Amino acid sequence: RSLSAVELGQTLLRAYESLAKLARRDAKSVMRTKGIGPAKAAQLMAAFEIGRRIEGATDGERIQVRSPADAAAHYGPRLRDLKREVFLVVMLNTAGVIIGDHTISEGGLAGSIVEPRAVFEKAILENAASIICIHNHPSGNPEPSREDIAITKQLVDAGKLMGLPVNDHL
Repeated sequence: RSLSAVELGQTLLRAYESLAKLARRDAKSVMRTKGIGPAKAAQLMAAFEIGRRIEGATDGERIQVRSPADAAAHYGPRLRDLKREVFLVVMLNTAGVIIGDHTISEGGLAGSIVEPRAVFEKAILENAASIICIHNHPSGNPEPSREDIAITKQLVDAGKLMGLPVNDHL
């Protein structure tokens, strides 16, 4: 029996979702799927990475951050499936438009080192009006750790002292 176009589409979508979940782990996980060897796994991993990048792309448009959801929508695809913790600083102008971002640190599975002077250095040089700090949790647990709360307080205090507010830490 042949499948209708809708049935075929639903079958492909289920297969894609299943593979995408596996691809969040690594290529070896994808290769556990029958019929997928190293070459096809590499192609699929590359395709998923392209998809993540496209999802977070802006096509040169100015992105205004009015809420944590705006920042998460833009940076979430870039950070969500990383195997290591990455800490980013997003620099904003006075209208809340992103003027740039930079990676402060890349850590291991359970954390990364964040030094306040590194967080503020580029923001000061770029004349940012405020910043947002963003980092991922490779474990998938979105709850802030004690260390996350402590560094956020430290950064907020430092930002107040310098007149460069920390709008949020996601």
